[in-house]
Amino acid sequence: MRLARPLFPFVLLLPALLLAATGPGRAAPPGPAAIGPETFRARRAALLDSLGNGTAVLYSRGRNGDTGYRADADFWYLTGVDEPGAVLVLAPGEVDRQVLLLPPRDMDAERWTGPHPSLSESLRVAWGMDRVRRTGSLDGMLVNNMKHSPVLQLISGLVSPDAEVPPDLELYHKVTARIPGVSIENSSRFLERMRMVKTEVEIAAIEQAIEVTHQGITDVLAALEPGLTEFRLDGILEDSFKGQGAQYMAFPPIVGSGEETTVLHYEKRNRTVGAGELLLLDVGAEWDRYAADISRTLPVDGTFTPEQARIYDIVLRAQNAAIDAVKPGMTVRQIHEIARAVIQKAGYVDEFIHSTSHHLGLDVHDVADYGIPLEPGMVITVEPGIYLQGREIGVRIEDDVLVTRNGHRLLSEGIPRERTAVEAWVAGARR
Repeated sequence: MRLARPLFPFVLLLPALLLAATGPGRAAPPGPAAIGPETFRARRAALLDSLGNGTAVLYSRGRNGDTGYRADADFWYLTGVDEPGAVLVLAPGEVDRQVLLLPPRDMDAERWTGPHPSLSESLRVAWGMDRVRRTGSLDGMLVNNMKHSPVLQLISGLVSPDAEVPPDLELYHKVTARIPGVSIENSSRFLERMRMVKTEVEIAAIEQAIEVTHQGITDVLAALEPGLTEFRLDGILEDSFKGQGAQYMAFPPIVGSGEETTVLHYEKRNRTVGAGELLLLDVGAEWDRYAADISRTLPVDGTFTPEQARIYDIVLRAQNAAIDAVKPGMTVRQIHEIARAVIQKAGYVDEFIHSTSHHLGLDVHDVADYGIPLEPGMVITVEPGIYLQGREIGVRIEDDVLVTRNGHRLLSEGIPRERTAVEAWVAGARR
């Protein structure tokens, strides 16, 4: 994952509904049921209840990848729809409260890119909308809605002053310039807080992503030996994820050896692994759009050297102390300070240069308000590290933790963390 920078500045919520693996080419283990239309409709209904009045417009701001278009996390969270150019309109006071708008079809373009859906009753039912229309209807809908409730609700995430103006906010400015009396309200907190608290189906998807990641690391270990390139190990990892049924990596993996273990966002993956070195993996599979984020530091020869072991144990003590502190009412900053205190006592605080935790979900750095305390249903990472440049020792241990009513549950508990268990894992994978 991309690590959080040091000590970042740090209503209404959906209630949390909380109360081994296979290798590449083998059949994937049964995972959780895919998230269906009823879940997306319930999310939209909860957001509509929070908004209370006015109209909210949300554009799909996704991107094209190797396997086609993927909507951004906010749009997918509310719709489950991966259609380029799609627009969601939520209007609490109107007859059609949930409307999905699709761009006009271009039959010539579809001969190159594949067919896009036609408007139909079956499509409306499948997507759980009150109505599905074309994007050309948007202007007329807004003019009509502003007659009844002249408020535009901004539900997308906030951006910095120097960022490109989001399409919804750009549209709102055009409306307010043309229709007197229309106001814009910042309601982005509602969707943000909803996404922060995961339901059982979301947690199950994260757990499945973790299981796939565990097996992926094991498959890397089975091939690990001096002389292999980092990009070869990266390829083994990706093959393993896909062989288990995970179509995507949750983020570009970090696969670093030797001195590159001390580079926090090492991306080249072109070094040859050497004997006696450490291999740092910061990787995660994606399952049903939800991310895992796991870091393990592994001895290439199967056994940590005395100096490597000493640094590893300090990081592990810091991580254990931080994980033990995860519970409702704690803040991410407090958890960071607990991990930092352990590393400071050991004399390496200047070599711990990132924050300890971030929220996890549809995005590996999931949307979050870091100024509020943890609540049941939130999922965070815990990932202290020490990076000794010039000594080829970089150690990071990262796990994914669910906040529960009475404390926490370590979702990645099945992945070895204790030093001797890690050495046994390496040895066992090579048999």
